[in-house]
Amino acid sequence: MYLRTTKVKRPGGKIDEYIRLVESEWNDGSPRHRVICNLGRKELLAPHADALLRILKGEERPQRNGGAAEAVGAWDWGVMLVARHFWKELHVERILDSTREGEELADRALALVSNRLCEPTSEHGIARWLETDFVCDRSGQRWLPEWRDDAERLASKRPRVRVKDRQLRQWYRTLDRLFRHKKQIEKELFLHLRNLFSLKVDLVFYDLTSTYFEGNGPEGLAKHGHSRDGKPRNRQILVGQVMIDGWPIAHHVFEGNKRDSSTVESVLKDIQ
Repeated sequence: MYLRTTKVKRPGGKIDEYIRLVESEWNDGSPRHRVICNLGRKELLAPHADALLRILKGEERPQRNGGAAEAVGAWDWGVMLVARHFWKELHVERILDSTREGEELADRALALVSNRLCEPTSEHGIARWLETDFVCDRSGQRWLPEWRDDAERLASKRPRVRVKDRQLRQWYRTLDRLFRHKKQIEKELFLHLRNLFSLKVDLVFYDLTSTYFEGNGPEGLAKHGHSRDGKPRNRQILVGQVMIDGWPIAHHVFEGNKRDSSTVESVLKDIQ
């Protein structure tokens, strides 16, 4: 194999030179030349000519002071990159930054949302996701999982929990901190979505569902009621969602023993 330069004349008299990787072979007793690949324009490849020649010859890269650079790991970055772009486009970052919680809340909330987009799991399961994806705050500081060693885990009251309590509490508290600003977040996000997608607010859909707990559930909310899941012995909560033109604009959580019709009045006030 060898490199060949090909000249292409453009309208106006300009000549561009391209470099191709060519292979010579015998075909029916005569040499033939086959183009393996087009490497690109000559002037763009010129700064990399030496490195390209070494690759073609199979030579090793020369050692520099301190030794050659080596990759220490590979993590997925695409989901966080796309999620952060839309996070900013929808003004969610600005909305959360305007609260008294500061930037750290917005960055942690983005991590939770990104996890739900690509690998929905619990806060405990997020630790496994942090091992495979590069999840970081806006300054590029990566979040890493904090695992309990086997001795600490087996000696505790929750031996199945492998993540350190301190890290788990940080993720759980992120949701609690978001809830304190629920009305502000939903209102400002709706106003932005209304203008961005020309939402028609003359028709609003509202529906309820329920979800149950294997344990006691949150005090004051988890109660026995009509179970849509066929689990009448389990305590539950009601979750309501408001939709406009297919977009969710608000959600509500009610006690598990409430009747569906009794929730409508408070939802109407919130929408108005």
